[in-house]
Amino acid sequence: MRIGRRQALLGAAAATLLPIPARAAPDYLLAPRQVADGLWLFEGAQDSITRGNGGAIGNVAMLETPEGAVVVDTGGTARHGAALRAFADQRLGGVAAVLNTHHHPDHWFGNQAFADRPIHALPGTIAAQAAGAQALADGLYRILGAWMQGTAPLPAQVAAGDGALTLGGRGLSLMAMAGHSQADLALIDQTTGTLIAGDLLFLDRAPSFPDADIATWRGSLGRLSALQVTGTIPGHGPFHRDSSAAAQTLAYLDAFAARMHAAAALGLSPAEALATGPMPAFAALAANPAEYRRAAVQQWRQHEINALPVIGGSV
Repeated sequence: MRIGRRQALLGAAAATLLPIPARAAPDYLLAPRQVADGLWLFEGAQDSITRGNGGAIGNVAMLETPEGAVVVDTGGTARHGAALRAFADQRLGGVAAVLNTHHHPDHWFGNQAFADRPIHALPGTIAAQAAGAQALADGLYRILGAWMQGTAPLPAQVAAGDGALTLGGRGLSLMAMAGHSQADLALIDQTTGTLIAGDLLFLDRAPSFPDADIATWRGSLGRLSALQVTGTIPGHGPFHRDSSAAAQTLAYLDAFAARMHAAAALGLSPAEALATGPMPAFAALAANPAEYRRAAVQQWRQHEINALPVIGGSV
């Protein structure tokens, strides 16, 4: 009895020393749809980044060409990018080139899967990707856990700018803008007349503001609104054929700026501004109230500074 019990105890102790198998990273289930001739949309989840969505919240577009797909944004993790690359390789004859619309991680952390292809972005985006890669990755590893396995951010290498660009034989009109971030790339597919706007446009989801300059963003929206296009792919939200994303994004910016200005002018604290919650007309948008709260924190200091009297100035 004593020997048997001792062996059992030793066995149990040894079992505690065995390596624990690593938790398998989950898979991304893609649901692409063709929204125009040779133009595929992988629509992101209408949420903030959570473990529930694996960081797959940004829209990804693929344009078919004789030389493979032109991929606009690459997803939020290396595994997400790999799933997108597999679709392009299996269905679209490979990949010709990649474009990153801006430096927020849900739009380019899948670049690793496309490291053997030229990855284009605005110079300001490339600089911001390189400067912020480690901090962004650290934050996403904490949020996403196993979804981020193997992700080592790869910034774009090819500088893009305003004007015409042909990739894989497909003509594109590139537009260098800013406002949502320091450098925002929008483009028109010349074959279909479709606008791919990145995060300059949101539809049915609260905009995010981590690097926003609202006045500059308004100017970019004016430029986008003046374009003659057949359809629009926003950075977040569904494909549509009217101006609803531009109108909704501008209305949200105006309402948010007015809310922050009024709160700062009244001398409210950030906590009091947060407690008011999203503007009533936009409270039902996806990702609210979380995005409103984040935006209020991110934008509060500038609105507070703007509300303060100029010391030494005339009354």
